[in-house]
Amino acid sequence: MTTTTGLGFGRGFDERQPVIVLLDTSASMNRPAHSPRIAELNRALAGWFDSVRSKPQLLARVEVCLIAFDERVRIYDTVAGGFRAPQQADGDAVFAPLAGLRPPELPAAGCSCLVPAVRLALELAQRRRQELTDRGLPVVRPVIWLLTDGAPSDEWGTALDAGQLASTAAELRQAEQEDGCAFFVVGVRGADQELLKVLAPWSTHMLENLDFSQILSLLLASSDRLEPGRTIKETYTDVAHDADRARILNELEEDYL
Repeated sequence: MTTTTGLGFGRGFDERQPVIVLLDTSASMNRPAHSPRIAELNRALAGWFDSVRSKPQLLARVEVCLIAFDERVRIYDTVAGGFRAPQQADGDAVFAPLAGLRPPELPAAGCSCLVPAVRLALELAQRRRQELTDRGLPVVRPVIWLLTDGAPSDEWGTALDAGQLASTAAELRQAEQEDGCAFFVVGVRGADQELLKVLAPWSTHMLENLDFSQILSLLLASSDRLEPGRTIKETYTDVAHDADRARILNELEEDYL
């Protein structure tokens, strides 16, 4: 019989997988005016967490950290129930089991400081992996997912180019090689696909006919693709195939309706 630990994980499922979700909350997410993307994302987050609580294997393994970025980068503190500055982050407060996480309502304002958010995610993934290892828990490669509808900018709103993203891309490639993370990008309509591919050349997906709820479902399915002995490119290929199948099914449903 499975019992529950104080952290909200099931006993007998000692393996852990940190999942970090980077959410663009810049002002452009308030568009279009009649149906803002930020409102759609908030609805999808609430529904997603409700749905995954019925999946014991995920509840036992996956712990989630939410990072919001606009002109600032903030981490969701599950204990305090709000976002806080990165320097205030504590592993057990920002990585929460799915059963215990209630997603916040996200506002949208400001520019899109994507690079500091990605670097913070890499730092948190490395730190959390070490924390769990030190406790004697086996850790599956951390997963980082980025959802954005724009192009990377600095804190003043000036757009960055491919050259300015190169060092961050190099950090990501190194982390991938060292099993430090798998990095996926979802670009909402209007996102700069070519720039996003600098950061994620094999794992950038553009949100056309998939809604946020389907993307979030794909996010968790990707964690099952990180099997021992498989290369990171094989994992990215598998997730791309999953995304294509989901897109086709969605189009068929739309045609039927």
